[in-house]
Amino acid sequence: LKFLETQDRWRQKDNIPRQYDLIYKAPMGKWLNLATAYLTVSTTTIGCLGAYYGAFVFNVAEMNNVVTIGDDIVIADSGLECLTYLGAFVMFHAAVKVLLAKYVVRLYQDGDNYIAVYMGHWYNVIQKHKFKHGEVKKLKPTYVVSWGKSRYSLGNKHAILLEDYFKTPEYFNNLLPKEKEPEENE
Repeated sequence: LKFLETQDRWRQKDNIPRQYDLIYKAPMGKWLNLATAYLTVSTTTIGCLGAYYGAFVFNVAEMNNVVTIGDDIVIADSGLECLTYLGAFVMFHAAVKVLLAKYVVRLYQDGDNYIAVYMGHWYNVIQKHKFKHGEVKKLKPTYVVSWGKSRYSLGNKHAILLEDYFKTPEYFNNLLPKEKEPEENE
């Protein structure tokens, strides 16, 4: 009974039709929501400040001077170093946002039709992706990241799905295409 209430609450919040059933709910939804909002605000702010600094404050003649705030606080040894730090900050945050954009927070099913719910760019904003049963395939694992085994293609969008958070293992197994059994030689 509690699951049905929770399913109805999420379905209503995600604006999903009633015939769809919630089959997957990823952990840490609130933290992902906060992290996504923080990353958007901080990346936009620092990116804009870096662009402003590069366009209006940065002076090639004073490129080797120490960058300070006020009279006492040293930010970087040179203007170029400051721009490098700002660029690295923005690139790192953008990489984390790309990762979070692939993380499915909820998955709904109605027969062979599925709707994957991803976090949007702002707090409590979601993005929905519709796909069919036959459009799911496991991507090749990558050795760069530890979650490489959890990468899937859902139609034309890549996703990270953690198999432990499906309603039952049956839903996870039904989502994936059946592997062909090898033919026996007689």
